[in-house]
Amino acid sequence: MTVMRWIVLCLVFVVAGCSNRTAAPIVPSALSVGTNKTVFVGTTRKQGSEGLFGIERSSLSLLQLQVSIPPQRTPGTISDGLDKPNPMRDFTIADQKLFATPTAFRSTLRKDIQADGLPQDEVTIYVHGFNNSFADTAFRIAQLSHDLDLPGPMATYAWPSRGHPLGYEYDADSTLFARDGLLELIDNIQASGAKKIFLVAHSMGGRLVMETLRQIEIKTPGWSKRNLSGVMLISPDINADVFLSQIKSFKSLPQPFIVFTSTRDVLLRLSAGLRWEDQRLGNIEDIDVFADYPINFVDVSAFEDRSSGNHFVAGNSPALIALLKSPQRFDQEFLQGHAGSVGGLPGYRRVLRNATQVVILPAGER
Repeated sequence: MTVMRWIVLCLVFVVAGCSNRTAAPIVPSALSVGTNKTVFVGTTRKQGSEGLFGIERSSLSLLQLQVSIPPQRTPGTISDGLDKPNPMRDFTIADQKLFATPTAFRSTLRKDIQADGLPQDEVTIYVHGFNNSFADTAFRIAQLSHDLDLPGPMATYAWPSRGHPLGYEYDADSTLFARDGLLELIDNIQASGAKKIFLVAHSMGGRLVMETLRQIEIKTPGWSKRNLSGVMLISPDINADVFLSQIKSFKSLPQPFIVFTSTRDVLLRLSAGLRWEDQRLGNIEDIDVFADYPINFVDVSAFEDRSSGNHFVAGNSPALIALLKSPQRFDQEFLQGHAGSVGGLPGYRRVLRNATQVVILPAGER
């Protein structure tokens, strides 16, 4: 990369980080404006004097949020309004409850699990990536839950990201700090009566999830297979060799195990370049090294999301969201079909021993 391109990137990053992204006021009136989503939160961010959770590291806090989703918006889009949200057009935190004890958190979540009525008593946990504020992660899981019609209670783990494009090293250190907090959140969710947990992680959050699961598997072999209903890594910012060493620690990989990739991911290309590497796991093309493992690699390179530099296509592209809105059909026709066939959906499959690579195309393309 030329010096000029580095300068341009740095200028873009600095401009993007000028606003105070940690400010996310609670607006009770938003409860009567948009669609409300309950989000359970575990965070290892330190709470400030005004009740906001910032960038400093701390022990685990457990919360319940009500997130208001604005009434008129395009699927895949999130507008947060920063410190002055307008509930008519912005995602807004309408209510925040900090639990005094883990027991209180478990009791409240248990009621949600029982009220949902799903036979598997499943909870989804979303783990955010690099450059995210506390509000960002709550808004994202609310958006994914709403746009994809995800069933069951939603939870998120808000680890201490600096929330700034130039805070990459701070965030990388935080993923190591945050492992025990994620494990503690998982323990509390299981103690609430969840029989299965579905883990979804984006970008650097994938590194955190894999390190935490590796830690669990070394201590309790087979735990992941027994307790997880699946793992989904979206644009994981992980070295391929490191990922291979992580999955070797599992007695058995939970199923489905899905990795969303895009060869057009600008941020992963930059991350790889900083390390003098060709690629990261999230923009890998050749999956041969993972052929012995039951992993579904889903290539969404044909879709575009300029707002994230193609780094969150799975959650931001309206066209892709329309395809993924039927998880059962997606699983049956894309992930479990015959080699070279994807049923009635656009795309194609390649099976390499135990691994599968699925390339999704926009509707109407073949």
